[in-house]
Amino acid sequence: MKKILGIVVLSLLLSGNAYAMTESKAMELLSNKSLDKIEGIWGREGSKGIKRYAIVKTEDSIEVIALQTSTLFKIGDTAAIISKNSSNNYSGQMFGNLKGESLISNIVYTMSGTNRFIESNNSKYGTITLRWNREWPIDFDSHNAKFKIQDEKEEEKRLALMINEVKKTCSILGFESGTEKFADCTLKLYSQKVDELIAEKQTKFQQTNTTTQSSSGTNTTIIYDPVRDRQNNINKGMKMLSGKCTLGVDC
Repeated sequence: MKKILGIVVLSLLLSGNAYAMTESKAMELLSNKSLDKIEGIWGREGSKGIKRYAIVKTEDSIEVIALQTSTLFKIGDTAAIISKNSSNNYSGQMFGNLKGESLISNIVYTMSGTNRFIESNNSKYGTITLRWNREWPIDFDSHNAKFKIQDEKEEEKRLALMINEVKKTCSILGFESGTEKFADCTLKLYSQKVDELIAEKQTKFQQTNTTTQSSSGTNTTIIYDPVRDRQNNINKGMKMLSGKCTLGVDC
């Protein structure tokens, strides 16, 4: 039910001119999160010059939003809805209005790096190829690096809380700090909590990066390594439990 309501609200926000998505609103929205490679403000080269669009990833899809009025779209219109097939390939449908006639075309976006992609657009008028160039953020990697650091700090805080919690639990259970039994207790409880954390992260990753079938009928999977992630967290916890390091300082 939440997803349905979210889609309805999103449609009202993005497709109605009363709630037109301006470029400043798009930049404000995108500035506050780590971006998928396709997200950002883009310039689309056409026969009548370059038109600007915002591409925004939502929970259920990726929206292409017109930031300028053109032959096919008004400002704030949802110009296209696409899905991610692989790290460099997206496909979906573009919706426009040409002289009062609804126009739907099948589109494929093929990324070249992080600052450009090629659009293959197939409609009843034939197939055309168009180039898109990133207008913002120009330094895509630097933008996302900020959020990676924030995510790492949040995870470090969570691990520290887990360590304190398992120590407290083992003390309540009657194990004396500094003894072998206390160490065994804390390690066992900490390992269980790490497993819960990894399962949560893996579920979230799968929901975010659900692979969709491409037009060629093949699937591409983005890999998350839970075994390596678990071992890294266990290693950090072992050092903290033994007093060899302090998380956020020298771990």
